[in-house]
Amino acid sequence: MEVFGLTFTLWELLRTLLLLFVISVIYDWVQNILWKWKYNVKGYFPLPILGTLPFQLSNPTPDGERSRINRFGKIYGGSLGMTNIINVFDLDILKKILVKDHADFQNRFTLPGVYEPPPSDATLPALKDSEWKRVRSILTPSFSAAKLKMMTTNINQVSEILAQGLLENARSRSTIDPKDIYGCFTMDVIARTAFGIETNSYKNPDDPFIAHGKRVFSSLVFNPVIILMMIFPRLGPYLTRLLKYSMFFPTNSLEFFIDVSKQIIEQRKTDVTTDRVDLLQLMLNSEHDVHKSLSVKEIVSQSFIVFVAGYETTATLLTYASYVLATNPDVQNTLQEEIDKHIPMDCKEITYEKVMELPYLDQFVHETLRMYPPVTAMNRATSEDRDVQIDGYWFPKNTMISCNIYMIHHDDNNYPEPEKFIPERFAPDAKWSRDPFAFMPFGQGPRNCIGMRLALLEAKIALVNCVRKVKFVATEETEVPLKLVTTQAFLIPEKPIKISVEAR
Repeated sequence: MEVFGLTFTLWELLRTLLLLFVISVIYDWVQNILWKWKYNVKGYFPLPILGTLPFQLSNPTPDGERSRINRFGKIYGGSLGMTNIINVFDLDILKKILVKDHADFQNRFTLPGVYEPPPSDATLPALKDSEWKRVRSILTPSFSAAKLKMMTTNINQVSEILAQGLLENARSRSTIDPKDIYGCFTMDVIARTAFGIETNSYKNPDDPFIAHGKRVFSSLVFNPVIILMMIFPRLGPYLTRLLKYSMFFPTNSLEFFIDVSKQIIEQRKTDVTTDRVDLLQLMLNSEHDVHKSLSVKEIVSQSFIVFVAGYETTATLLTYASYVLATNPDVQNTLQEEIDKHIPMDCKEITYEKVMELPYLDQFVHETLRMYPPVTAMNRATSEDRDVQIDGYWFPKNTMISCNIYMIHHDDNNYPEPEKFIPERFAPDAKWSRDPFAFMPFGQGPRNCIGMRLALLEAKIALVNCVRKVKFVATEETEVPLKLVTTQAFLIPEKPIKISVEAR
């Protein structure tokens, strides 16, 4: 066998490649050790190849994380292969990372090649520095209160279908996994609010838009390829280009959404109708301002990421909200009384203003997000060209900063008796007396979730429509307390949630 003009036997070639691999592993391991020593990073001593991953996985539960915090402090580091990570649980340090010193930590940490295939490469999470600022500033007005008010009708229509679906379950007296029906709801809401497409996931689950959407979301729950890329980050760009494969999403589903988005854009450009209020149309309207216009590629990318980000998070929030109502009858009674008083059944239209005037509903939703944050962690990337020091702690360049949202929400220093569901924690006086960084289901700072207000409005309208018509009930199959998996991107129960519903 001839390679670069040199002749090798197959055995010699394999032996050479193995030797190079061993040398690379040893080199990377030494670099991890030197990184830990140079910057005085507290944490486990890294192992070759896997870094500190085995120690994390030996006890991935919240109790395991608490033991690590007690052992190493609220700022400690680790490594997943060659990806160095610093975990931050100190709220004062987080404020500086996310707000005061945002310029040094303004980008999300991304692995090489992960966001390379379109439309992923131009989404807000993938964009950096000035490009991120430009696109974010253009998109922000699309999520203003005025724009959300115009989307309320669409959300209302889909939430009525949701409530009818729950009533059908009540008549059959069957035990349900609420995630299934809420998944249909959020799929249809985002199809309308992001793309202006009317779907019915309940009746047409095989619709191509719905089928590809579910494939995209299922790929986000756990992706072993991402773990492999964190261990061997140099492989990322080569795998992406060689396989023409998105590390996050199925390729054919990506192509489907690109084609659909482009078709809609072309139709809108020739359509004289200007009263559409979906996000895609709002982005197209920005073309009238030369300084605030988005390219077709950027419009496709942002529509796609809103669709992806909005599905799992809102469906998860509503699932846990239903579980809380089923297992806390007193909370459910209080919420029912407030909704019945301000938005009775003879009130046909649930407006933005009416939903915003329900204080207990707001407290209930926020406490659900505290106790069960749909996204368990967020990250930032340190500067690419310099080390940064904050309050005596070093944050080396090209390092991933990780913040475990679930642990911050369950820290008894922030919330006494954190495992108890107490909506009054978010009454005005209690909320303002607490550090705002103790609550971050949507992140904090300039790079927080841009769709936060839409997600909250969507969840509140859904709950109002459902609570007016049904009562959530715990059954013998309902797990109390709920056992959760906190080591993945999304907070999921170990077993599917099982509850029942009764017509009111």
